[in-house]
Amino acid sequence: MYNNLFYDYIENQKVKEFIDKIPNNIKPKCRMRKIEKQKIIVLKGNQIKSIYISCKGKMQVRNEFENGFVYSFASIKPIAYIGVMEMMANEQTYSSTLQTSTECIILEIPKDDFRDWINTDQELTLEILHFVSKSMYEQSLKTGEVLAYPAVCILISYLINVFESEDEDTVFLEKTREEIGSILGFSIRTINRNLKYLKEENLISVNRKGISITKKQFYKLSSKLEMIKEHKHT
Repeated sequence: MYNNLFYDYIENQKVKEFIDKIPNNIKPKCRMRKIEKQKIIVLKGNQIKSIYISCKGKMQVRNEFENGFVYSFASIKPIAYIGVMEMMANEQTYSSTLQTSTECIILEIPKDDFRDWINTDQELTLEILHFVSKSMYEQSLKTGEVLAYPAVCILISYLINVFESEDEDTVFLEKTREEIGSILGFSIRTINRNLKYLKEENLISVNRKGISITKKQFYKLSSKLEMIKEHKHT
């Protein structure tokens, strides 16, 4: 059942009204969680098992494409329904990656239970339709700037942050590529491609145990990141 402690922190009245009207047979299956800033909530391509309700905080929707670019095209805040567009389209996987921009509180509802609820609640059905339609309308108007940047920028930023968090001349990152992909919201193929590029540029050292970064490589990574950003804006 959802955490009443987190419920007390929710300020949005519409969110509270939504939670209060959850059917009694579904409430015990719901889970309310607090998510830290810059954490992945859903990952593009993953199977939809739950619908997430944004209760507090801001999130960023982004898509990773084959050309190596990541597009951040929407910022969402309460109340938002994550996974409903795909569910209503009978799709089985999330179409985008969703990452927290601030600390967030989310409510998780099993997909099948949420679908059953919609089928018996006309008011909720209209509310979901309004949400999906409004989201698509705003995207079609391009009300917000679409930010496009190479995925390698995010990977470099992550590696720089890892180095800066340690007071060492050489820092060793003992994480698998799957773990790094999960943290950054990227596919393993994207992680592998960009780690190979950074290794070939001698910006990092890679072996079976993980990734090592020397202080010299750290400075080179920082310069590389600035160069990529400057090139993007020219």
